Amino acid sequence: MMMTIGASTGCAVKHQPVLNDYGISSCPVEAAAHLLSADALQCWFDAPHGRWRIVGHDSHYAVLVVHVEALNVRDADAIARRFVAAENETFSEILVYVQPERARDSSRIRRVRWERDEGFDVLDFTALPR
Repeated sequence: MMMTIGASTGCAVKHQPVLNDYGISSCPVEAAAHLLSADALQCWFDAPHGRWRIVGHDSHYAVLVVHVEALNVRDADAIARRFVAAENETFSEILVYVQPERARDSSRIRRVRWERDEGFDVLDFTALPR
């Protein structure tokens, strides 16, 4: 069953569907301040087009690789910029792979890559089924 709720944003009313949270709560302030913490792996963050969560992350020397599940892959740039703002002193390259939430088409992936000397680039691709 899909329900809608109204939330006031200035003069307009925005309707957003209530989604299954899969038992995952919204992120506390501490998690948002420390995206690589264990707390950040256990909650939903907000983005311009909906929610997102960190599925996992790895670091290899000076490279950070982050896997994210988002309501909308259009938020990939905004999500990647959060990691770059927080971790650009530690890593020279950050790759953020964003796929739609599990209830949607999970084969579409958007990768946002940031390199200290080159800046940002985006690549959309379809993952092959396993």
